[in-house]
Amino acid sequence: MKPSRMIVLAAGLSVAMLLTGCWDRTEVNDIAIVLASGIDIDKDGYRVSILVPLPGNMGGASGGGGGSGGNRPYTIDSETGRTVREAYNKLQSRLSRRLFSGHRKVLLIGEEAAKAGLAEMMDIAGRVPENRLTSYIAVTKGKALDVLNATPKLERFSAEALRELLKSDATISIQVKDVVSELSGEGQDALLPYVEAVKTEGSDKPNEELQITGFAYTSGGRMSGIAKGDAATGIRWLKNSFKPYLETVEVEGGLVSVAFRRGQSSMKPYIAEGKIHYRIKIEGEGTIIEAPDGRDYENRNNVALLERQLEHKIRDDLQTVGDIIRKKRTDIPGFGAMLSRTFPGRWRSDWGRNWPSDIRNIQLRVEASVNVNRTGMFSKNISVKERQNE
Repeated sequence: MKPSRMIVLAAGLSVAMLLTGCWDRTEVNDIAIVLASGIDIDKDGYRVSILVPLPGNMGGASGGGGGSGGNRPYTIDSETGRTVREAYNKLQSRLSRRLFSGHRKVLLIGEEAAKAGLAEMMDIAGRVPENRLTSYIAVTKGKALDVLNATPKLERFSAEALRELLKSDATISIQVKDVVSELSGEGQDALLPYVEAVKTEGSDKPNEELQITGFAYTSGGRMSGIAKGDAATGIRWLKNSFKPYLETVEVEGGLVSVAFRRGQSSMKPYIAEGKIHYRIKIEGEGTIIEAPDGRDYENRNNVALLERQLEHKIRDDLQTVGDIIRKKRTDIPGFGAMLSRTFPGRWRSDWGRNWPSDIRNIQLRVEASVNVNRTGMFSKNISVKERQNE
């Protein structure tokens, strides 16, 4: 063999000796994938609950959905501890597989746990690299464990139903990293979707489905209240990412439903007569979805009247949120952070130290502009069809 070939062969063997495989591999059969977890307050400290799929029960149609009977394709377990991690480790100590949270879809916080404070629960989310910071997060009515045990019909796991709801237009999508950022930031408070398990109607055997009914808002890292109805609608306009929603208003005795397809808001602080003011500008575009009042919305005057009513509704909703902000001292939109960027000197010397108190005196100036640019021709088309059939 020629010397050059011997050198190439020796080099190849040397490289091959370095490719000895993964020394720290983890087989799929050795892990239990956590799809959702919940944290509650318990008499012994914290209760941590997990939902883990059971691969052996997931094949075939006999298992059905989570609430269809038969062997469930998942298991739910929980344990208590003085800290969140202690409870988690107790869970691990009785399981034959290693718990893996890298694919967790949803983190639920029980209402009482949220009232006690989110700091410790969010601290472990950032310290343990395996925890998925893009998991969706929500506060539950009652215990998080009870919501995990809900049996929605359309999905195999309550975790999957929750993930689809929390990323949908039904709410503002909030992830763990968002809450961590807001808790650690200055001049802002965390906001989380509020989830309930409700009984369905219209069936002889009511089922338990999951529903987002509003937002849980915080003050100083603790949940201080729940915003529902008009207040929840106002909050949607104050957050950076607009989500489409349906609004129904009364126009001279008739109800009209309008779907807001697009929207944007801008906020700017200013000082007037020694008080902190915020100019909030709202712009929205909508489509008439239902107009049973029989009004002709091909007439621009009728459309303008509807637009003014929608603008009035938006202003009222935002003032409702303003009342919550002042009364509960919760900085849902991050007014303090805006103030610190606009007036950094005065923020450091005056407002920053007393912001939880100073927020009680802020004033909101709301300007709303709505454009209903898709009115449809339902009534006109119906009348034409009737005349043609005569």
